[in-house]
Amino acid sequence: MHHDELWQTYYLNGEPISEQGWDSGLDNPEITGSDVVVGVAIVFLYRIKDGKLELLWQRRADGVDRFPGYYDISAGGHINLGETVVEGAIREAQEEIGAKISPDDLQFAFTKSFNKNRFAWIFMVDWTNKPDEFSFNDNEVSEVKWVPYSENEEFRKKSAKPPLAKDEITFVNLDDWLRMHGLV
Repeated sequence: MHHDELWQTYYLNGEPISEQGWDSGLDNPEITGSDVVVGVAIVFLYRIKDGKLELLWQRRADGVDRFPGYYDISAGGHINLGETVVEGAIREAQEEIGAKISPDDLQFAFTKSFNKNRFAWIFMVDWTNKPDEFSFNDNEVSEVKWVPYSENEEFRKKSAKPPLAKDEITFVNLDDWLRMHGLV
């Protein structure tokens, strides 16, 4: 997290509030008790290797404020003031793991509320036949790991940051999306 960013805020209907940003230095709005709604863009990279589906997980660097050393989704973070959801997803993937993706690479999967103050747009990106070259430019990530989908649930419960380890709903929705697209 960069403490000099203004996060995009939204009306309850999901429309962006163009003139108002949330100061990221104030922490998440749900912690402060604010009624402001902020958005998150999440990107899951997946690939087919040797006929099997794998998901990319990132290990959070030991020096980050929240959940150091735990694994997290491929890339994601708050949408900055003035950014579209797609621009936020592309920026986060570039900043966190050095993944160069285009708007055409993003496959919208679903949205999810985390609580009354934060919701996310979740995208999938097919990384099959793309180079396994990742860089960690913002010091939030220390490594990435491809996990076979058949081992994903156990890996998530044992290795993911605590809120994600317990987040059954997101992974039921992810499983549904993967099944609808013939990947599992």
